[in-house]
Amino acid sequence: MFIQQLLNKFKCHNIQSHLQKMRLKITGQNGFNEVLTLDNDSTLQDLVNKVAIESKIISIRYGYPPVKVELNQENLCQKLDNLNISSGEKISLVLESDGFKGTGSVVSETPAKILKETQIYVEIPGEGEKVLQTHVVPDDNSCLFHSISYCMYKEITLAQELRKIVSDEILKKPDFYNSAILEKSNKEYASWILKKDSWGGGIEISILSEKLEVAIYVVDIDGEDISKFNEDKYDKFIMIVFNGVHYDSVEIESNKKTVFDKNEELNSNIVLSGALSIAKQLKDNGYSFNTHKDRIKCNTCQRILVGERDVAKHAEATGHYDFGQAK
Repeated sequence: MFIQQLLNKFKCHNIQSHLQKMRLKITGQNGFNEVLTLDNDSTLQDLVNKVAIESKIISIRYGYPPVKVELNQENLCQKLDNLNISSGEKISLVLESDGFKGTGSVVSETPAKILKETQIYVEIPGEGEKVLQTHVVPDDNSCLFHSISYCMYKEITLAQELRKIVSDEILKKPDFYNSAILEKSNKEYASWILKKDSWGGGIEISILSEKLEVAIYVVDIDGEDISKFNEDKYDKFIMIVFNGVHYDSVEIESNKKTVFDKNEELNSNIVLSGALSIAKQLKDNGYSFNTHKDRIKCNTCQRILVGERDVAKHAEATGHYDFGQAK
């Protein structure tokens, strides 16, 4: 009897030990890719000790928007849980030999400070070295409207007004905005887009570009390219970045400039090149989702989704908007 109790206790302990583990995907330069299994109470030092890489690790990056944690003595003693690192997290290593170097005048050779993945140095003629960056807006199903609102008005309280502009324009042009384009009836779509949990996309961008009289350039992180709405119609343009499920604004850090002029050809080419460099940095660190090919996981309920439409419908139905790429 006593022996059986010990065996039962041993089995229970083993099961609990197995459950109290976290799996982390670790990536780095030159194709380094490793999955680590750690105890839930592991520290950052424990993680570093288990990584099989020769180069010195100076920091790690994870999450979206990207969080960067330096490997100093204080942080190394932190439990991973206290750093908001949980099982399934994708962690990118920043090695001593790493460092982004661009071509031409886009990136400074001697940056004044360490930048985040969402930032890059650009050299603006007559203005000197500036930091181009993404301005993160709330991830609440209105991110497209928030990002455009910020670019135009430096505030994110106008999402509902922008939705109303779109709705009114759709109702005015029922022949153009028909069910073949909208995949809903004209009136149904006009009502649907007014809901705060309805995702906006190309139709909304096109309409707002015309009504606000500004070209809207969408920087696609996964494709590392730029879709330009009404570039031939307007000289002024704003830039927003899209990672497959979320939009953010693009701005100059120092003066919060978000509206650019394509007539200033050199300047506009520099900021466009800089925006593409930011997209590459974010993609290289795993912050993009190809919703046409990738399986997307809802981090709230763990449901696996395929395609942007599936993700949008799930967000609308459940109010969940924390998504990640399914492993």
